Amino acid sequence: MKASRRMLGWLGVFLVLIGGSAFGRTLVISEIAWAGTAGSASDEWIELQNTTDETIALDGWILIVGELRIPLGAIGDNTIEVRMAAIPAGGFFILERTDDTAIADVTADLIFKGTLPNAGVSVELRDASGELVDRVDMGDTGWPAGAARDGSPPYGSMERRVDGGWENSNGIIRNGTDVAGNPLNATPGEENSVNVLARLAPTLVLHHPAEAGSRLSGEEIVTWTATDPDGSAVSLAIAIYVSESEGDWRLLVENLANTGSFVWDTSSVGSHDAVRLLIRAIDPDGYIGEVVSPVFEIAN
Repeated sequence: MKASRRMLGWLGVFLVLIGGSAFGRTLVISEIAWAGTAGSASDEWIELQNTTDETIALDGWILIVGELRIPLGAIGDNTIEVRMAAIPAGGFFILERTDDTAIADVTADLIFKGTLPNAGVSVELRDASGELVDRVDMGDTGWPAGAARDGSPPYGSMERRVDGGWENSNGIIRNGTDVAGNPLNATPGEENSVNVLARLAPTLVLHHPAEAGSRLSGEEIVTWTATDPDGSAVSLAIAIYVSESEGDWRLLVENLANTGSFVWDTSSVGSHDAVRLLIRAIDPDGYIGEVVSPVFEIAN
């Protein structure tokens, strides 16, 4: 059975979302699955989100996807079926392409025809007076986020952050299944994974090494402060990684207690002039926070 309209997780962060630049608008484009799903690359969908404390009637509203015009409150142009003509306060609105199988266990609010090109396309949301309410612009290489079959995570949706930017769905916090029963790397009808992490993931501040260009040698004490927004800091597990070249991270130590310090024998990595450390904190719920140091030198 498909799920009914859900608002789980939204009300608890309503005030936070209103404070963000993107979520200061009445209605936002909040998630786009432009690559489809593992079940079918044609199963594309779009999510809108009401960021106000009032119901928004969609009569006259329109979503413009490239050359497509999709009326939101009535059948016409590229709108095949409308099942909900208003979005309740704090609610979500799901548009699915062609039929209601793109998200197998979440009921679509609107069925549209057309495609979301993998190369990217601009998307505009306009109200009944024709005023531009929200817009998604293509980046230099197409869609600003999201992933196709070979992405990370595969078929990950493009999720809106509260500051208006976009990120890939993280593939950890997710809901919904595709037509073949596979879990979606997305959050249709629920709070975006990137915003859940912003509220619940541990936060870290690196104290040493924290100055770009500093020189380390021998035994150095790595120090940090890690906190858990919804739990005790002492329950965090710490891991430390080192990189001697861009993007090449090697584990130094894991499952450390969150004492705020670690004695590091830098001679174990030799001498390098472009070194960084990554400190990772994992809470009991599996949420992860990270901080990366500036580039420093090791001279042994």
